[in-house]
Amino acid sequence: MKVSTVVAPLGGRALLAAVLAAGCAMDVDQPYGSDKEMLPGSDDDGAEPDEMETSEPDDVETDEPDDAESGSPESQVTSPCALGAPGVYSPFAAPGSYPSGPVDELPWTGAGSYGQLNVYPAGDEDFRGYGSALPKRVECSDDKDRRSHLDVTSGCLDAVAVGDYTRGLVRTNSHDYFRALALGYTPGESDHPIKWTDQGVEYRFLHHGRTGSAGNPGFKVFARYRSEDDLYVASWRFDGVVLIQRKLCGQYTALAVIDDFGPPSANVWHRIGFEADGQQLRLYLDGDLVLSATSSSLSWGTTGIRIDSADGTYIDDWAVYEP
Repeated sequence: MKVSTVVAPLGGRALLAAVLAAGCAMDVDQPYGSDKEMLPGSDDDGAEPDEMETSEPDDVETDEPDDAESGSPESQVTSPCALGAPGVYSPFAAPGSYPSGPVDELPWTGAGSYGQLNVYPAGDEDFRGYGSALPKRVECSDDKDRRSHLDVTSGCLDAVAVGDYTRGLVRTNSHDYFRALALGYTPGESDHPIKWTDQGVEYRFLHHGRTGSAGNPGFKVFARYRSEDDLYVASWRFDGVVLIQRKLCGQYTALAVIDDFGPPSANVWHRIGFEADGQQLRLYLDGDLVLSATSSSLSWGTTGIRIDSADGTYIDDWAVYEP
């Protein structure tokens, strides 16, 4: 495999935090509940649920540039843009004070009452909290007030029954994009989500094949996402390219690339994880460290998921953890 890097790669592997076991819950509007048994990493039996309507997005992430595929030179942009620019989405654009710190001090929980702890998803969106009357709409980009712990900004996310399990079903928008961000809150706070510093994010996915050509099709993970113009993103694409990128003021720079890693197989569960730990960035695929880079451009933000041209993908065990 050919590996291209712009910065010196890191050695070693950080310990992955244990993903919480999953569980059944009762409340549909504000999910909560106990742990469920760990899910197997193999194909599941059960028919796909009926298709739900997919809404238009409030914002659509810009396609990754072609020159990023082989490792572009450093961009002229050296710092992130100011928040609040017209037409640029950010969960941190509102005025006020935002809590900030690592995930081990400020875990991923939705907005709750003052002093209330372990509010869903309690670090792990495993779709345990949407009851038994499935399918259930989690959120769409045109209906953002359904859940406090996430923000779907392109497409729709549904909770569906697949065999004996509840999974997340991704519905891309008319441009074939899906994007969702994790929003964490401290107890009693509902307006200012957490600006995580050191953070790790991972999710499992099972796709049924490529459904289009938009956005360099594949599966992506955000880290230190400040706005749609300032973020880190790691990708595992259908063309077999694996890469870590930095986006500053709307300009992408490839930090590390493998051109011929190979695509994720269809109809098999995969896991993708991305860590921002100090200046270290690490990409894990199916539990293995495959790519690393260093960058000091962004020190805080949120995390999230982007899936391009893979409508109908199942996701599960979306966890935000301390790297």
